[in-house]
Amino acid sequence: MQSTRYRAALVLTPAGAHRDWALTVQGDRITALGPAGAAVPGDVDLGDVALIPGLVDAHSHAFQRALRGRTQHLDAARPDADFWTWREAMYRVALRLDPDEVEALARLTFLELVEAGVTAVGEFHYLHHQPDGRPYADPNELAHRVIRAAQAVGLRIALLRVLYHRGGYQRPAGDAQRRFVESDVDTALARVEALAAAWAGTRGVSVGLAPHSVRAVPGEWLAAAGAHARATGRVLHVHACEQPAELAECRAEHGAEPVAVLESLGALGPRTTLVHATWLEDGAAGRIAAADALVCACATTERDLGDGFLPADDLLGRGVRLCRGSDSHVRIDPWEDLRIIEYHERLQRVRRNVLAAHHPRWGGAADGDRHTAAVLWPIAAQHGAQALGLAGGALAVGAPADFVSLDLSEPTLAGAQADTLLAELVFSADARAVRDVFVGGRRVVTGGRHPQRAAIVAAARRVMAAL
Repeated sequence: MQSTRYRAALVLTPAGAHRDWALTVQGDRITALGPAGAAVPGDVDLGDVALIPGLVDAHSHAFQRALRGRTQHLDAARPDADFWTWREAMYRVALRLDPDEVEALARLTFLELVEAGVTAVGEFHYLHHQPDGRPYADPNELAHRVIRAAQAVGLRIALLRVLYHRGGYQRPAGDAQRRFVESDVDTALARVEALAAAWAGTRGVSVGLAPHSVRAVPGEWLAAAGAHARATGRVLHVHACEQPAELAECRAEHGAEPVAVLESLGALGPRTTLVHATWLEDGAAGRIAAADALVCACATTERDLGDGFLPADDLLGRGVRLCRGSDSHVRIDPWEDLRIIEYHERLQRVRRNVLAAHHPRWGGAADGDRHTAAVLWPIAAQHGAQALGLAGGALAVGAPADFVSLDLSEPTLAGAQADTLLAELVFSADARAVRDVFVGGRRVVTGGRHPQRAAIVAAARRVMAAL
């Protein structure tokens, strides 16, 4: 099998940034990393760029991209606008989309992600049925459409098929939720496995399961999901502790906060990812750490919905792995999502470099410093890959050839050197610097643009205009 060597001004590995290095790809894997040396026939010189691992978006609801710009107003009849009023608008959009429209919106979302430097997405998929609530002939029709959208764009996807049963404690599912719900947990889990079987062996596609939340499924569903995840080795994702009302309802039903409930029912472990975790109470952070579970922060969405602040300092101090996601896609900017985690801590504590305290180099490094960017960087890719059950997240021999070139002459990165690159990536870069994106060794973005951009955008604009 032929290999290709890509030369770059800087290459970022777990050991740091290296000047004038090269990365060799054979098939879909990285087979060598090291000093570029003299050019040899077949080299691809990417120019004055930095090569970094592809970013990972661990939590996406692709269809919610349709809401962008449509909820940023205050209704005189609802002056108390919050997450719950936003959710009503989301339900209205969810009820209107047909399969072609779902696929078109997913392509637009995934296009925006990949052009921002993302190479893998975790799609938390709960839009299952026809608008009237009846299953499609294939109950996984919409999941197939979303997966095909990711394939068309060139993005890796972990389809996290959602289990959804009710409107809340002692509340059946409402009419607005009819596209989400299934009658029993055995049916829901069978559909997870049918989806996995349909895509088995397809490169870049995997399937996990996702009990939506402690609100949307009862305890026996959570227990069954946990047991199923352990038996199959699938990752398990769940919304948890996003809103105070969720905690109050969980205490009314279970007599404990959500993380304790997940733990008691066998749904909390090293392959579990808790999404949001903005309201942790009664030792929840310690339980997450003890279980070696992950937490997915969705900072731009949490800010937009008024969810609250991720207790990042507490979680990182306990060794909890954090990852990030775009969630509702009110804004797709993985770079901003990353730095907001630190900035929220600064705003609350009125000081700087709060999370640097969790960088172990202080006292042992030549510069005698702890570096905030070094604490945040694993959130961008490495921990997201782990949350989705994927290999990679770093440039290393044997890792998937998922990597991104960033233009070092672009104004946001102008002046970056090997010793400052990581901090400039975390605190200054944005999607404007992205030039090339490779997924599994295949170039899917060139010069900052996806080749299908115009067609994907045009199709999605037609959908948005009709909503």
